[in-house]
Amino acid sequence: MKYYCGWDGGGSKTRVLITDESGIAIAQQDFGPINLNGAPEDAVRETIKDCLEFMAALPQGIDGYNGLVIGASGISNHAVKEFIEKAVREYGYRKSLHLVGDHEIALAGAISGVGAILIAGTGSVCLARNAEGEIFRCGGYGHLIDDEGSGYAIGRDILAAVTQAFDGRANETCLTGAVLNHLNVKEHSQLISWLYSPQTDKKQIAALAPLLIHPLSQGDTAAISIADKAATHLAGLVIATCKKADIHSGELALMGSILTHYDAIRQQVAEKIQSELPDITIIKPHNEPAYGAVDIGKRIFA
Repeated sequence: MKYYCGWDGGGSKTRVLITDESGIAIAQQDFGPINLNGAPEDAVRETIKDCLEFMAALPQGIDGYNGLVIGASGISNHAVKEFIEKAVREYGYRKSLHLVGDHEIALAGAISGVGAILIAGTGSVCLARNAEGEIFRCGGYGHLIDDEGSGYAIGRDILAAVTQAFDGRANETCLTGAVLNHLNVKEHSQLISWLYSPQTDKKQIAALAPLLIHPLSQGDTAAISIADKAATHLAGLVIATCKKADIHSGELALMGSILTHYDAIRQQVAEKIQSELPDITIIKPHNEPAYGAVDIGKRIFA
């Protein structure tokens, strides 16, 4: 018996899934990060080594695979792709290997056939697959110019609302107290110092997004405006992507923390999408991205 293996490589962990030729899971385990944007090269190499040792522990060893598909962010960068591929080969894997973006394995796992996925976590992106199997994308260009509707964008907009209320440019908002308490600061000037500190990164700003939930339930005007803005941008990603792909029906999987845990935003997103694309069926993902990586391998290595 030969195996298929898929890796879902993230910034904090890498999930390795091994299946038999029929797609039944045999083994699964999580290891460290393989995202070079967030982890040093030595840590990524150690993760790759650990993943391959896990694969080699099965009865037929490291050569008992039909193929390995690795999905990870940053793969479009030639240097990142070359680094990962070289490390995989150096640690003894000699069979078929295919590297793709993490969004592509998410799409492969989440839907069957024609459709799209909308991901809104720290960042945001939409991918769609048409009847010919072509993949189209909108968004996902990073927090400096894009990622609207994401956790980062919501966190940034919360800080903006608090700042505008402090200046008197906007009405008072209960987001102010929530932010100050979260950051354990007493004054707006301390908030600004925290924001522009070299130690403050986009993940810390995205971590402010959950502060929106309680004010939303209280009818806070600023919170409602932020949620409306996020929903509009996220729905726009889907509508634009489906237009590019010429998709009018099929499945749409909503993924990521914003669309999983923020009921008000998810509901608005669904309503806005279905007003434009009434024949789209909104679903929960069929499978996780690691299964998507395996499915890609079964198609290209069969």
